[in-house]
Amino acid sequence: MTQNYIDILFWLVALPAGWFIGKLIKVTVFPMLHRMARSTENDLDDAIIDAAARVVVPLFWIIGVWVAYHNSELFSDYNSQIRKGVEIFSILVATWSSALLISDLAKIYIFRMGKSMPNTSIFINLIKIIVYSVGVVFVMHVLGIPIAPALTALGVSGLAVALALQDTLSNLFAGLQMLASKKIKPGDYVKLDSGDEGVVRDIAWRNTTITALGNHLIIVPNSTMAGSIVKNYILPDSQNSVLIPVGVSYDSDLKLVEEIAVEVGTKIQESVEGAVRDHIPFVRFNEFADSSINFNIILRSSDFTSQYKMKHEFVKALHERFNDEGIDIPYPIRTVHLKKE
Repeated sequence: MTQNYIDILFWLVALPAGWFIGKLIKVTVFPMLHRMARSTENDLDDAIIDAAARVVVPLFWIIGVWVAYHNSELFSDYNSQIRKGVEIFSILVATWSSALLISDLAKIYIFRMGKSMPNTSIFINLIKIIVYSVGVVFVMHVLGIPIAPALTALGVSGLAVALALQDTLSNLFAGLQMLASKKIKPGDYVKLDSGDEGVVRDIAWRNTTITALGNHLIIVPNSTMAGSIVKNYILPDSQNSVLIPVGVSYDSDLKLVEEIAVEVGTKIQESVEGAVRDHIPFVRFNEFADSSINFNIILRSSDFTSQYKMKHEFVKALHERFNDEGIDIPYPIRTVHLKKE
């Protein structure tokens, strides 16, 4: 009878003691390890310490269970069940921590790869699915479930699931196809044939998220995105030609107009953030309109959104110079001749 009380006390002490030790290590040791990792240039140690910090409490709780299990006869009739339960819990914790660690390492690797490999959640989710699938196989092994018949059953049931989830799977494979083609990736500024445009933020397993200039989200299914006509303003490079239409009166000296426009455009290229510094602006006259001679001044921006600031500054500066030089930007004029009876 006394031995039973000792066994009960051992379990009551070992379980919370394992949890307490793990918690104590997490709040005392790991902050110091985090500070040491942040002082290095390598990101791998940060990812490993983060993964270890997540698993330290359940790990020491498992150790507490094992200590109680091996030093107590309280549940001797259920040794096999306890052993299986501890093994399954250990596998689940190891799978969970491995999935987090591998996904963090993948993010670091993708970030280092830069443009050659887009950082999207679809890749991270696939990595986690693979790791969790391996963990399920190990759990099945511990439970004594034959893997081959289970895989056969999963194959048959998978066919039924695939038929039921055709839209979801089409979006998944459309997202993978877009990433594999490297025509669209996060960070690209795109415009769809529907008229929606913005910066691609993420390509997930079901949809693509685009942030419009108004800072609102556009959610597009991957299958729709893959089947649309998409204008990518980043490819083949991020630089964009900025065409600004201008009209001057027929009495203007066009040579002087061209010189002033190029001079103002050059100052904009040199002073506005986002402008291509070595680009030399040029003018192309293109139309004898009803009340003006129209032309385009062609500037160049380093990215798509910088053109708005360049246009803003150019229009202000050119208007001021034209006023100083006496060059008229005419209002629309239409001459009407009335026929007498």
